[in-house]
Amino acid sequence: MYEKLKPVGKRIQEARKAIGMTQADLADKLNISVSHMSSIETGRANFGVETLMKITEILKVSADNLLRTDIPEVSAIYAGDMEQILKGCTAAETESMMAMLRQMKDALIKARPTEN
Repeated sequence: MYEKLKPVGKRIQEARKAIGMTQADLADKLNISVSHMSSIETGRANFGVETLMKITEILKVSADNLLRTDIPEVSAIYAGDMEQILKGCTAAETESMMAMLRQMKDALIKARPTEN
């Protein structure tokens, strides 16, 4: 399994579902089998740049959005995600969620493997 592809596959699945497309529909448009499409969405299969380009065109999402590599432009995507999550929340709800995020960040930092 390709561990780094799991989140990419999940984002492909989310983008597909957001436009109401079935896995079979996307597989058909990509000219691949449904089982291969399933493997892409679950991170069990690697895929090439040409397939990625077709996916972005069909789903109308950017490659940055799907890949989310560690570059400054991707921070803007996460900021947009955060804005959507907080949209419609009261001030108290927003503060509660921010407090939880801070606690989770601290816990994740403490759990990082130490470098030798």
